[in-house]
This record gives sequence, C-alpha cells and structure tokens, in this order.
Amino acid sequence: MKRALPIVLALALAACSRPETTPVAVHDLSPEQMLDKIRAQPEVGNEVVFQALADEAILDLHADALAAEVASNYLKAKKLLDDALLLNPTDPQVLQSRAELAIRDQAWTQAEQYAQRSFDSGAKLGSLCRRNWLTMHYARMAQGRSLPPPQLAKNLNECTLVPPARL
Repeated sequence: MKRALPIVLALALAACSRPETTPVAVHDLSPEQMLDKIRAQPEVGNEVVFQALADEAILDLHADALAAEVASNYLKAKKLLDDALLLNPTDPQVLQSRAELAIRDQAWTQAEQYAQRSFDSGAKLGSLCRRNWLTMHYARMAQGRSLPPPQLAKNLNECTLVPPARL
C-alpha cells in the first residue's frame, strides 16, 4: 500500500502535464501584426480557465471600448478602458485590452506595464495569460530586450492546463 501512493501521485501529476513547446516566431513586426498574433490566442480544447465574475458597468465599458476600436476610434476606446480601470484598477481583461491599445500606439513601456498588471491580477491560465505574455514579449522586443524564445515558449505553455484524462 505504501508503494502505491507515490505511483498514484506520479500518475496524477503526469495527467495534469502541459504541452511541450509553443513556437513563436521572433522578427520585426508592425504593431498591427503584433496585435493579430496576440489576439489569435484561442482557448485550447478542454483547458482549465478561471474567470472572476465581472461588474456589469465594467463589461459595458469594455464592450463599448471594443466597438470604438473596431470603428477606429482609438482615443474613445482608451478613454472607455481608462474609465473601466477607475472602477476596478485590477480587471485583467480591461488591463490587457489597454495593453493592446498601447501596442497599437507603440507605447511599448505602457503596453508592457498594462500586460504585466493584467497577468498579475489574472488567473494565469488560458488565452488571456497567453495574450499577456505575447504582449510583454512584443513590447520588450520593440525595446530591444525580448524574452529568449525558449523562455517565451515555456511561459506560454504554463498558461495551458488540461484536466486529467478520465478513465
């Protein structure tokens, strides 16, 4: 019985493993290309994702900001996101959206700071986590200090947690 416990624990940990690598090309990109890559981070199949319940006022401001961005009214989008951050300065979705607008403006330091705050206040899992890391990576890359590809791939992979297979 004593020998079975370590084996069961090892199997349980192996079942919660993460994918091996996530390749990310590192080269000169325009802010729009960076945003396309950042926003292309989907949820991965049946990965585990946690999200806090959002305030309706923040959801409305965020939705209005996204609509303003689609309409190319970036100043209005930034203002709406800033208003949402006044209500909750740690909302990870709003912080990441604000970071992405900073990428568009080539405000690299600001983009990195917003993405880091989003990561720090978020669940550190799922597509938001991957968007956080890519935003930080591209903002740093534009400043000549990007993460080494193996480190970036490791960080991106840590954002993905798949539940154990059920027998």
